[in-house]
Amino acid sequence: MFRDVLILLSCGSVAYAWLCAVTAPLLRAGRSLLQDATRAALAAFGLALAAMLLWSAIVAGAIVLAMMLEPRVGLALVHSHLVWPGIGLGAAVWALQFGVSMRVPRFGRDFEAATALVVVAIVDDTPPTLARVHAMYGTHAIDGSPRSSSGGVFAPGGFFAS
Repeated sequence: MFRDVLILLSCGSVAYAWLCAVTAPLLRAGRSLLQDATRAALAAFGLALAAMLLWSAIVAGAIVLAMMLEPRVGLALVHSHLVWPGIGLGAAVWALQFGVSMRVPRFGRDFEAATALVVVAIVDDTPPTLARVHAMYGTHAIDGSPRSSSGGVFAPGGFFAS
């Protein structure tokens, strides 16, 4: 019983954290790309996708590391029938928080900017490049579109606002 609860909660917390890390920048960059189809908006959307891949690789790497360090526990987790219900539980909690607060749950602006800068720093870590990318990503993926919208769910106070 305790093992089942532990599997549910651990899978749920990982799913919730992953959604908090990747959803807000993807939604904001996508909105910015739809409203203002420029190269900067496209680059911000690409960085948000790269950040999603980075966090997916980090989660997968943590699972592989856990299986290497403690094979019995890792195999119990992989063979458990509660992995997908746990992931669903984390997604449901995330969706419930989104529905109640009408804001996309996220870790914060600094976390999102740091994730994008890590992706860029792998290729070019010069200060001018990082400053330019930070300004561009902040405009399109962290703060939303550079242009204000007329209303609805994409408005500054709508569903995708923070």
